[in-house]
Amino acid sequence: MTVLGHIVASIGPASAAHAEGARLNVAAAGAPLLERLAMRLGGALHSARPKVSGRTVVVVAGDHGVGDPGVAMGADHPTIVAAMAIAEGTAALVRVARPTPVLLVDAGAAEPAHMPVGAIALGRGASGDLMRGPAMTVVDAVLGLEAGIALAVSLAEEEKTVVAVGAIGVGVEVAAAALLGAAGGLMGSGLEDEGAEAGFVRGMRHTSDGGLERLAALGGPETAVLAGLMLGAASMNMAVVLDGHATGAAALVAAALAPAVTGYLIAAHAGSPLHARILAQLGLEPLFAAGLGNGEGTGAAMVLPLADQVAALVSKA
Repeated sequence: MTVLGHIVASIGPASAAHAEGARLNVAAAGAPLLERLAMRLGGALHSARPKVSGRTVVVVAGDHGVGDPGVAMGADHPTIVAAMAIAEGTAALVRVARPTPVLLVDAGAAEPAHMPVGAIALGRGASGDLMRGPAMTVVDAVLGLEAGIALAVSLAEEEKTVVAVGAIGVGVEVAAAALLGAAGGLMGSGLEDEGAEAGFVRGMRHTSDGGLERLAALGGPETAVLAGLMLGAASMNMAVVLDGHATGAAALVAAALAPAVTGYLIAAHAGSPLHARILAQLGLEPLFAAGLGNGEGTGAAMVLPLADQVAALVSKA
């Protein structure tokens, strides 16, 4: 059995009994938001008293061919600018996440030579243009998934129990819309981006494909690594906090491969209109009704102090 097949087969459902136990342990606080979070944490960690002392933020960079500007931008590429801000500690994400460490992963930036020195290189380059042909080969998709699984294993060895995820890269909205279309989701009105609408229509051609085939046809390198991270985390009873639509798109892929993975996912906020539709497709209710414009992980990091409150309350119950 392949690594991916083994991990998918090992994912069982989140614990409904522990979820309810965790909720009851914080109910006296009279805070519905904390009750909802306690249920997600308790179910994912299979504990009525979930411990969240081991946590990290993982930001995965990956560019999509559909968003390629057509010229080499070097250090001025938007993905590089965002990555450097994270590495230098000036990004809002780093400030919100403190003291939680932020791990930056290069899954397939278009300008890898300009990525920060500390970024972990896991990818094989940016994806192709999904509007013109397959975004990746199946081999690349599997390698990305396995890289994400390996990352989850390394985090588990460091006793991490909660992982907040984010993504940076160009073309992510079109790819996320395409993966939503492939999942049979509803686009509807409210999206101003014509590229996303076109991506959704493109994705509808792949509704009969399996999760791996959808990923290869429509996803990007960061989609693969994040989906693998989610699968690996679920197999080891870890919770993953989603941020924007790029992380939601990866969750669509992970859920297509292993439906039970959704029990290990926590939606931080409603995000963009596209992300809200992705969450609805996944059956996830966001903790915060308001959405944040970026998806680099800031919204997911905002959940971590709340997770600390849950852990403190359940420890006293």
